[in-house]
Amino acid sequence: MQQIKHFWKATLLAILLASCQKNNDVVPEPTPDPVTDTSGGLKVPVGVVDGTPVTKTIGPAGGTIATTDTHISIDIPAGAVNSATVFTIQPITNTNIAGLGKAFRITPHQALSKPATITFRYREEELLRTFPEALGIAYQDDYGKWKAVGGVTLNKEMKSVSVKTTHFSDWSFFEAIFITPEEAFVDPGSTTKLSVKSYFNASMEDLLAPLTKEGVETYINSPTNDLPLKYIDKWELSGAGRLTSDGSHATYEAPANIPATNPATVSIRLKLKDGALGLIWARIYVMPEGIAVKIDGGDWQLMGAATGTSNNGVNRVGGLPWEGSYPECSITWLGTPVGSRGWSVETYYQMQLPGSQVFLSYYVVGQTSLPSPGYLNVYSVGPVGGYITGKFRMDRASSQKPEGDHIVYREHQIDGVFRVKRLI
Repeated sequence: MQQIKHFWKATLLAILLASCQKNNDVVPEPTPDPVTDTSGGLKVPVGVVDGTPVTKTIGPAGGTIATTDTHISIDIPAGAVNSATVFTIQPITNTNIAGLGKAFRITPHQALSKPATITFRYREEELLRTFPEALGIAYQDDYGKWKAVGGVTLNKEMKSVSVKTTHFSDWSFFEAIFITPEEAFVDPGSTTKLSVKSYFNASMEDLLAPLTKEGVETYINSPTNDLPLKYIDKWELSGAGRLTSDGSHATYEAPANIPATNPATVSIRLKLKDGALGLIWARIYVMPEGIAVKIDGGDWQLMGAATGTSNNGVNRVGGLPWEGSYPECSITWLGTPVGSRGWSVETYYQMQLPGSQVFLSYYVVGQTSLPSPGYLNVYSVGPVGGYITGKFRMDRASSQKPEGDHIVYREHQIDGVFRVKRLI
């Protein structure tokens, strides 16, 4: 009997020691059961192929593989592999809810003997609403959850963020903090609520710790928590309207009419470590449903009877005023529905005013027609019944107007904003 008691005491002690050892782990082993929880991240699908892969064979001497635009590069040190190994970088759709731009599938999925360095180079347009110190790098684990990797190195001169790893999977870089909504289209005279949130647990002692502490991996969660007040310095508004703030929340009140400067910018100054300041911002367009156009800095002309379509790579928004048939305008672009592009034969604008005056997205030099400098930036293309939203500008649009027996050409600056219902 005494031997049996000793046996159970020894067994219980072993169980307790194993339990204590597990609780001391820095990152607990993820469980595949919950789809989402406050500590275990968010389970999402893997991305699908979205571009041309880059492949390179690298041996024991090491080497570098990068995409053609150098958006992502991987430095394999000497001794990381024992024999010639084929490495591939495959662009994929980004399922990281905090992600910026495309994600990348890096293979082979094998452990390296020495850490490789993954470097993402960010573009200015990817920092339209955040700051470099809030950028991180993450990978998707075997349970479909994205993990931020600590030890990120930021190089502002090279516009890059880097991290070391001994394994490959699907990787992306991301923003840790943001304002919601990041972009909004609101009716004149209306109000909209804003708040600032983080993808990490709001109770963390140091918000950016997951990005800066080497060896720590932290799940990216649904941004349900407001950013703690200790990180917020102040809210600011640039543009028309009125902003009132209360800690991590604010309310924007739009002016009664479409303002001359559109959009308004709402920004928050954040207090970071060591007294540094960061800045994030959101854009608010004051715009009723339709297409609003401003020619040569004049008044906004609203075409309220406007609609849009997006089908089989052909996208279009067009509209008329409520009260008549002119002015009439349309914008057509081919290919990817959302994103920024210049004017071309595949992205063009036309507008007709009373008196047969026509505006087009090109200018004339001698006998040659050239695309106008400027851009079309489509922010969203919703489902049928939802909204297509965007903004455009032409710095040298041309107008053609019959005068007597000839056509008179002139150049103009045209600005526009649209928020229209998608029909197809």
